[in-house]
Amino acid sequence: MDWLTFISSLVRSLAWPVFALILALLFRDQILQFGSFIKKLRAGPIEAEFEHDLEQLRSLSPGRDDVVGVRAGEEETFLTELAERHPRTAILEVWTRLERAARASLSSQESGERGPGEVSATRLPELLVRAGLIDQPQVTLYHELRRLRREVARDLEPTKEAARTYVELSLAFESQLDRAAQSG
Repeated sequence: MDWLTFISSLVRSLAWPVFALILALLFRDQILQFGSFIKKLRAGPIEAEFEHDLEQLRSLSPGRDDVVGVRAGEEETFLTELAERHPRTAILEVWTRLERAARASLSSQESGERGPGEVSATRLPELLVRAGLIDQPQVTLYHELRRLRREVARDLEPTKEAARTYVELSLAFESQLDRAAQSG
């Protein structure tokens, strides 16, 4: 390989990285502003929308003051600490508790269909609506929490803040299910 071929090959190999660096330097202010909205971005399928989705779900969730005494006690403390140490584990754990609470609420209502343990997680909110335990915004909340849990189960690594938000939303939803089942 002669020097001219070597230099040509080197320029060809470095063209895109140098171009990307120049663009990043030229637009660094815009990139930094955009970066404040994103906690994590992955080059493959973009995973930056997890925390944005959680913030949107707050509007569908019962208020933070609605969390009942037991939820505000040891259970919530445990899950909040878990979110600080192991965000993925906290999300997976609180989802399991939420689904279990949904099934328990449904089984406390008399229903002529199969038992709640035999119903798929996808169909569970439909039965909760029929039983009068939740309304349409909570169905959306349930499906979105389930979708976000699936993303975490696959390989998304949420931030501690996102995990705390997810825990809060799930506990508020679980509390609402408990109250609806007790009053029904």
